[in-house]
Amino acid sequence: MRPEILAPVGSMEALNAALAAGCDAVYFGLPSFGARAFANNFNLETTKEVIERCHLCGVKVYITMNTILYEDEIEDAYQMAKKVHSFGVDALIIQDLGFIHLLHHRLPNLVLHASTQLSISNPHQIEQLKKLGVQRVVLARECTKEEIQACVNTGIEVEVFVHGALCICYSGQCYFSSVHYGRSGNRGMCAQPCRMKYSLYEDGNKLETDGEYLLSPKDLSLMDEVNTLADMGVCSLKIEGRMKSAPYVYESVSQVKKVLDHLDRDVLDEQNLRVTFNREYTLGHMYKACGKSLMNSKTSNHQGIEIGKVTKVKKNKICIQLSQDLHQNDGIRFEQENLGCNVNFMYDKKQNLISFMPKNNTVMIEGPVGIHVGSKVRKTMDSELNKTIDEKIRTSRRQSKVHAIVTCEEVGQPMVMEVYNDSTRVCVSTEIDSVHALKRATDVETLNKQFSKTKDSWAYFDHIEYHLGNDIYFPISIMNQLRRDALEKMKEACLKQEMLVEKEYSYVPKESKTTFDLFEINSVNQKIDSSLRYVSEMVKKEDVLNKSNITGIDGFVNAHLGNGKIVDSLNVSNSYAVASILEMGYESVVLSDECNKYQIEELMQAFLNRYHFNAPVYKTLYQKRRLMTMKHCPVNTALKDGKRVNCGLCHSHRYELEGLDGKRVFLLGDKDCHMRLYDVTATDEIQNRKEYESYGITHFRFVFTDETNKEVESVFNAYNR
Repeated sequence: MRPEILAPVGSMEALNAALAAGCDAVYFGLPSFGARAFANNFNLETTKEVIERCHLCGVKVYITMNTILYEDEIEDAYQMAKKVHSFGVDALIIQDLGFIHLLHHRLPNLVLHASTQLSISNPHQIEQLKKLGVQRVVLARECTKEEIQACVNTGIEVEVFVHGALCICYSGQCYFSSVHYGRSGNRGMCAQPCRMKYSLYEDGNKLETDGEYLLSPKDLSLMDEVNTLADMGVCSLKIEGRMKSAPYVYESVSQVKKVLDHLDRDVLDEQNLRVTFNREYTLGHMYKACGKSLMNSKTSNHQGIEIGKVTKVKKNKICIQLSQDLHQNDGIRFEQENLGCNVNFMYDKKQNLISFMPKNNTVMIEGPVGIHVGSKVRKTMDSELNKTIDEKIRTSRRQSKVHAIVTCEEVGQPMVMEVYNDSTRVCVSTEIDSVHALKRATDVETLNKQFSKTKDSWAYFDHIEYHLGNDIYFPISIMNQLRRDALEKMKEACLKQEMLVEKEYSYVPKESKTTFDLFEINSVNQKIDSSLRYVSEMVKKEDVLNKSNITGIDGFVNAHLGNGKIVDSLNVSNSYAVASILEMGYESVVLSDECNKYQIEELMQAFLNRYHFNAPVYKTLYQKRRLMTMKHCPVNTALKDGKRVNCGLCHSHRYELEGLDGKRVFLLGDKDCHMRLYDVTATDEIQNRKEYESYGITHFRFVFTDETNKEVESVFNAYNR
């Protein structure tokens, strides 16, 4: 079965582009609870219209409600989900486990897709999510081909990103923006610190690196691999880009469709795709790209396509030797200076004002001051391509295909039209009966001519079967009215919604108690009291509880939905999320660091009121915040080949990244070479212990990364004081 092409539509223009290009499904966010808070997003009124429009042309609609939710937001989110469910949305894409849990129990017919923000990469995670009613998973972009296949083999619907921007971090595990810039990526407000410039330091000494964008990946493009994914059983091919332009959406959708139709993309296709947006392309983790094949350390912005070099400059008059065509109103950028402009005025050698210059010629333009001879020129917006796409979108008529059976077997009977598709069937008839034809009888040719007038309708007749008697006659106006009535009745039937099923929430979790504090360590030297319960990803000892890493499933404590008893790193931020953890069979969970004291108090009180026992949770009192976990090593990429084959550099030296704002993070990889970025400043809430205990929290978590034995001891003393 051919997989669907899933298009991002962050605006009405992008929606029009996606439909014109031939998408099978679209996804977008609402004004609240979506992971792209700064996209244009659709309001509820517009959403209903969009769903109806898409459904009438056979396109599915998925709505992203994929932020984490706090206790005081759950009810509003639920009411919004209920509303779009009543509109007929095909599925919601969700990150928050509590929200998934609540919707599963209260709106059983609402289809739930697990967001890529949940960093799903293995079958065990999928089996756990099935317990919450999840019907499709959007896989982490870190998955290899083998991991994708293993997930498909679980029998669940699997959705895979095939084009667009990459998060360098395992998506739901990123707190970089939240901690350093006060804008939570898990709340849809990412400041994109991964796209910023950094310097790399080794043991305090600044290192020379090949570029400064050490955390910025290239854009993913698996355009030519979509049939491989189709053959593997992937059901949905997802394109990233809810904040991208309509030309980007049109080109990416149409080219995925082209490849699925077993047509080859040519050089012009590649060029057109690149000019809409690219940071250079990578095949990504599916084909185990790493180092320089994954990252673009030179720049983090749109690269466009190279179109020439600067040969002469006089103030703002810039002479360019062209290797590609240039049109007036194109957008260009000068690579060396990282300055751009629109080409408003361009001149030939005779200083005549022109609107077009073909490749292999010299052109002069008015541009920004400060451009140097030799600078590469890149086209970042192609005005002619945009005009062509705009025209294709304008003239596109995305219609549904329907069939019909038309019957009038003798004079004195009405004409009956039965219209149907794969799922719906309606029947209408003329208001008058046929009469004897005085001149020309109503025949198949006449009827086909009238029934084909569907240019402005939502559907067209692909096939019509006729059963006509001899010598019957109907006026042309009656035939046209029959066509209109039939399509309108079919439209109403296609849009008719099933009665919304809403249940009372009745889940009763099994009481589970947290019985000890957790002390997470990276070194045996950080163990100072043998009576305490230590957990570690790095230390292998009998008296240390194992913690699985981001991709592992075996450990007493799990960084994800593994085989253990305690769950960490899943952004649990509301009482229903705690309940979801218990529903999946775990004993306790670490609360999200995104929660402040007020939000934690609200969570604990709501859980107690609803389930009549204290939520079995851990609150972290001391840590150097883990800002992100990556399947990329900036250290090995900068100093070696980027292949990351257990080089051990990050455990032999102290490596730090410093941004232009002076903020620093340090780097430390786990045993499987997942690189972790930590804040250099410790977050210490030990003084708030009594307050958290008053909320009902009885046990706490401490995380030690680069602390010395003496520093660890100091933390213990403060806790036990």
